[in-house]
Amino acid sequence: MTGKIDPIVLELIQSKVTSIVEEMRVVLFHSGYSTVLRESEDGSAGLLDSRLRTIAVSKKLPLHFGSFSEIAQHLPRYYQTEELEEGDVILFNDPYSGNVTHPPDTVTLMPVFVNGALVAYSATLAHKPDLGGPRGLTAPKDLWEEGLVIPPLKYFVRGEVNREVERLVAANSRIPVETLGDLRGQVAACRVGARRAQDLCARFGAETVAEGCAELMRRVAMRLSDALKEMPDGTHEAEGVIDHDMIDLDRPRRVHVAVAKRADEILFDFSGSDEQARGAINAVPGLIKNTCYFGLMAIVDANLPFNHGFVDVVKTRFREGTIVCPRPGAAVSSYVPLAYLTSDVVLKALGEFWPERAVGSAGGGGAIRLIGTAPKSGKAWVLMELLDTALGATSTQDGVSLIHGTLGVGQFRPGPIEIHETEFPVRIVRFDVRPDSGGPGKFRGGLGCTREYQVFEDVMLPFRGKGELRSKVPPWGVFGGEPGRIGNLFVNGVEVPAKSREVHAKVGDVVRVDMNAGGGYGDPLERDALRLQISYLRFEI
Repeated sequence: MTGKIDPIVLELIQSKVTSIVEEMRVVLFHSGYSTVLRESEDGSAGLLDSRLRTIAVSKKLPLHFGSFSEIAQHLPRYYQTEELEEGDVILFNDPYSGNVTHPPDTVTLMPVFVNGALVAYSATLAHKPDLGGPRGLTAPKDLWEEGLVIPPLKYFVRGEVNREVERLVAANSRIPVETLGDLRGQVAACRVGARRAQDLCARFGAETVAEGCAELMRRVAMRLSDALKEMPDGTHEAEGVIDHDMIDLDRPRRVHVAVAKRADEILFDFSGSDEQARGAINAVPGLIKNTCYFGLMAIVDANLPFNHGFVDVVKTRFREGTIVCPRPGAAVSSYVPLAYLTSDVVLKALGEFWPERAVGSAGGGGAIRLIGTAPKSGKAWVLMELLDTALGATSTQDGVSLIHGTLGVGQFRPGPIEIHETEFPVRIVRFDVRPDSGGPGKFRGGLGCTREYQVFEDVMLPFRGKGELRSKVPPWGVFGGEPGRIGNLFVNGVEVPAKSREVHAKVGDVVRVDMNAGGGYGDPLERDALRLQISYLRFEI
């Protein structure tokens, strides 16, 4: 088919690929075994075309917008198209071989065939609470200390599970039932996506669907280019600092970006960032590119869907050997503080182009892991959940409270209290906002949360650092707004020292985690008196 695609057919294709991804998400989370997947929803789903270009992913999880955009750079080194068959599922978690996050996140990729021809791929990415590696204390110094590393390999072959792969994965997990259950859930989601893609091709024809998906990418690229033309030309820079890399505890680490924009072209240059760290706070370029895609969408047109059109328009520059472009083998398992900081840095630089669209720094990401062993059975257990920070204020409103930073705003959340108390030896005795934690301003930063766990077995908690490594430079305000307050970890009311690497709690102890808040916007003295009064009344109620 070479003619212009019918606009009604194109609209139907767009609607269908969006619904396919959403159905895959539902299957992924409903099939998950671990609480971090089925309750906190730390996973994503997507559709790719036969050239491994992203057709659609969910917009609910900005952290994973570009999760699959780097696969095309690596997969051909492992499998050529002719080596793939219907029913195959490729599994990998190596950040330097197509995964853009860290080893605990596994990617499943399923080729989709119609009449023997490869037409698409369905894909998922999901976090595993345990794939080996240290329980705490020891900060990984390279990729191989972080746990099991899986290059792209066939997990399912022609529809049948590869038992050798499952045995290998199970042997490298402290909680193999949950780990393998989550993996099978990922495969189930891929199968649903594959069937729905085949149904779509049966309805309109594979060639028409391929042409329609390419047109959807082209239109996103065109809309993004048009939006960039309205943005003032120029170059603006921004940078941020995290406290340390978990090994060199007295050495802050800096990420720097220079954003150059002219007409409909934009370049994000990260080459001025610090050298790669010995510790695990590095992030691979694919993930950093994703912060640029998200930041640009947030600033210029929040209604844009994410697909390969962003990859075509947004240009990036890196210098190998920096914390945002580490050499293969560098540790990356604690990438979260740097990823969220980079997102804030990108938004800060973009806000200089359009002050009315600028935003204060968000509170970042955040999670907690409680690791224990049942005294009678000797069975290991891991409770992991994602916790709420807050967004920074904008030029028109206060920042959103109790939400998971910039990159997890639509999806990440703490798990239900009833579920955790049923499945783990804990009682959650408090879940609340942190009063007055948002950065003051004409518009106040969002408020972080407080959550308390009483433990009924001895537990260990890995600890990155105070405020998720943001204590030296707290979430900043913009245009006169002040920083948000940072959080920390407490045991029985005693604050954990910032340089601790792991925390131990005994039976009956209460562990409290305070999460960061967001930065303010504008001079606090310009805050509307009625808004100020309502803010205080809210906490009195």
